[in-house]
Amino acid sequence: MRLRTALLASAVCLFFAQFAAAADAPSLKVGSRNVAVIEPPVAHPAEAPCVVPLYHGAQFGANNYDIAYNPPANCPGPYATIVLSVDISLNKGIQYDRTGTIWLGGVPLWFGTTAEPDPKLGPSWHFERDVTDYTSLLNSAQTGYVLIANYTNSQDTSIITSSGKLLFYPATANYPAPTVPDMIVPLAAPGGGTIGLNTGKDKAVIDQSLPTNIRRAALDVYLQGQSNDEFWYTCVPNKLASELESCGGGSFREGEISVDGMPAGVAPVFPWIFTGGIDPYLWAPIPGVQTLDFKPFRVELSPFAGVLSDALTKHKITLQVHGANSYFSVAGALMLYLDSGVTQVSGSVTQNTLTAKPMPVITKSLKTDNGDITGDLDTTAQRNFTIAGTVVDSAGTEQVAVTQLGDFANDQTFDITDSVYKQLISQTTDTAVQTTVTGSSGTNTYARTYHYPLTVDIVEKFLTDGNLSLLSTIGQSYQTNGVTIVGGVENTNSLQDSINSQDKLILNSSFQIVGHGGMQSTANYATSSSTVPCFGRTLTAAKNVLT
Repeated sequence: MRLRTALLASAVCLFFAQFAAAADAPSLKVGSRNVAVIEPPVAHPAEAPCVVPLYHGAQFGANNYDIAYNPPANCPGPYATIVLSVDISLNKGIQYDRTGTIWLGGVPLWFGTTAEPDPKLGPSWHFERDVTDYTSLLNSAQTGYVLIANYTNSQDTSIITSSGKLLFYPATANYPAPTVPDMIVPLAAPGGGTIGLNTGKDKAVIDQSLPTNIRRAALDVYLQGQSNDEFWYTCVPNKLASELESCGGGSFREGEISVDGMPAGVAPVFPWIFTGGIDPYLWAPIPGVQTLDFKPFRVELSPFAGVLSDALTKHKITLQVHGANSYFSVAGALMLYLDSGVTQVSGSVTQNTLTAKPMPVITKSLKTDNGDITGDLDTTAQRNFTIAGTVVDSAGTEQVAVTQLGDFANDQTFDITDSVYKQLISQTTDTAVQTTVTGSSGTNTYARTYHYPLTVDIVEKFLTDGNLSLLSTIGQSYQTNGVTIVGGVENTNSLQDSINSQDKLILNSSFQIVGHGGMQSTANYATSSSTVPCFGRTLTAAKNVLT
């Protein structure tokens, strides 16, 4: 009877909210069915940028669109900001949501998915990314490609068209250049491309020689659930999958990073939902959180800086996904900050309490009565560890310690009868990371928390006319808060991006959509900061129109 086998604390600055809304107002019109992107544009310096086109009017099928990139000849840097600006559109028709990536020098500049069209709407949207951290990559000529893997046939007819460019803003007295990594090493397939991890044992690996003067290191990782893992948060243990008519593999996933075989970090998995996910009407016109533009999770590896600089022929930095059940599409970039004052940085890892594997706890209270199943299935996991090391560079000896606390809980309630299938999911993923650097000049602290709450309520009912109704109510949020204390000066920032949406589908006995109703959604986006203007916006929609 299961349908899923066939479908599946910030301050708001009013002035800046008005200013930013005006800047991208053409994409947000009350009464419009077009994609409503809630995220604001990247903050651009008040200077004229140097523009480098990457590709223009590219149409996508199953093949790559190659890029030959050269840095702007008249803008040698340094740069205050570099912005990736992308436009995507589809013509009217039928098409699935598709995954897209942009690669330069094997490094992912963008990873995300697309909105879905319909026979009466060809959606279009614009988004921007701050890619200033990739300055060292963009300082030299690179080859790369764009891929938005799109397949057409007699039914799926819509074509995806996209253009992309880079905006370089030279540093000025008012907009100085930030500190950026000196070297970017891709975690990807050779030449660029995501890596599929089908099981928890599969690995994505950086295996190469590294500079001998690394003073700081971090790894950005993308973890996108695909195929059986697209709805991983709805899954149950294998031995219960048949009974609960659900996907197997359990509901816990995490990214695990190691350095030369030693556990080195943990990346929580954000539950991205694509625009065709669960019920496509849930996400039109407002898509899910980060659906069109994934944000990577940054894993601090600086306690390993001395180890990575030890002049071994090669070092291996490995990424795995615990619980992967066919499959996760992963990619990333190793960010290296080098010490120009020395040719050799030394040091060692002095403490590491991170265990290789988590120990999820599964509690069930399921009851069966005349074939009906009711009860709860709860999964919890904790990750609490400290990794510390010494780094000896031109500034002397520094002690670097990374402490990370992680709490995961997935609580599922089932009510299964011959005529009703109800699955109610409440999931929270909480992560707190603090990096402390102590040296001759004192102690600096960098702290950030992440909160990923998710609720998924799915109620399926057989109707007297032979059709099936599917009522879905989804709540999804990305929340992060940061505090840095550098040189005794404290700065704070926060971001909240959330959506709540509901819709009811009507499907026939062949699981074809024959109607829907009751669609409504509300999305909120808010930032606050002690150093830059803050922003706030709320969008609402009903009957798939922006209200």
